Amino acid sequence: MMFINFRRTLTRIVSIMTIVSGFVMLAPINANAADDVTLTCKKSLSDAVLDFRSLGINISAAVPVGTVVYSGNLTVTFKCALDNLQQFLDGLTAEVYLKRKTIAEDALGYGLTIYTGYGGEMSTDAANIPTGNKIATYALTSGGTVGAYTDVTLNVPFQIVRTSNSMAGPNLLPDYVNVFDVGSLVPGNDLKLYVRYIKSGITVRDQTCSAAGDVNPKVSLGSYTANTSSGLGSGIGQTSPSTAFNLQLNCEALLSGTFDVMMQLDGDAADGLSDVGVVSLNSTSTARGVGVQILNESQQPVALATPYRVAAYPLSSALITVPLYARYYQTAATITPGSANAVATYTISYQ
Repeated sequence: MMFINFRRTLTRIVSIMTIVSGFVMLAPINANAADDVTLTCKKSLSDAVLDFRSLGINISAAVPVGTVVYSGNLTVTFKCALDNLQQFLDGLTAEVYLKRKTIAEDALGYGLTIYTGYGGEMSTDAANIPTGNKIATYALTSGGTVGAYTDVTLNVPFQIVRTSNSMAGPNLLPDYVNVFDVGSLVPGNDLKLYVRYIKSGITVRDQTCSAAGDVNPKVSLGSYTANTSSGLGSGIGQTSPSTAFNLQLNCEALLSGTFDVMMQLDGDAADGLSDVGVVSLNSTSTARGVGVQILNESQQPVALATPYRVAAYPLSSALITVPLYARYYQTAATITPGSANAVATYTISYQ
């Protein structure tokens, strides 16, 4: 009887061991995601997600703050796997997170900052952003890694933005900037990803726009006889015929970004007539009761001391022609004949 009982007990023990051994060999079924599951992620080919040399960024001191000098998408490829055996055996999965770093203003030099917008608005603020990619494979052993990684591809929108007027660069530009990591929400073995070759990927242009041709043109308005019954001489606001003239600008056409070239006309405005672009006669003039009015290409008055757009980047041509018109404008009830000369200046800015 003792012999038979012993064999039955042994049979039970062997059966239990077989069940345990079979359990170890099973792959997880009906895996569930959990935020405390950890991943190990590694690069597929490179940890560089952007080569600045491919962008062709051209910058000058005149490019306005706030200008987006480049926008696009980063195609990010890498591999991830669970790095905790027990979590794998428990049938858990981990979601891949894009872990955006806090990116300092001017991080790229020359007043440039990189923004990323995966899962929301473009930002430089730190954030852990779920990507929707779930990992269930396990690839870590006591002897090192094995090949059971899951391939992941992310498309990450980005912008290069001018965020300050600083032109510091040659001595400050880094070789690379870590813009985000990828990994599990709870840090495991995260993969750091970089933008690289910044120094050789940005070209600095000295000039944006400068005056071309005659930088101080003289516009002859001719001679007119004041007529009290009609036209110039007949009342305040009456004008002579318009005379066309042009200002020309030579601009660096390769500058990156979308922004406006603005022109501002200034002069000693006639009383109350700055908004309609009437410049007072200078002190050497002997005529009285008139001023000189400046009009745009549509022959509408150009307000003094107010920038207006004359071109927009990107440019189709480096040479910009600004058509203008000038005419006499009656500023008083009567006109005193004589010489009538006025001076206006123009300034170029960028917005």
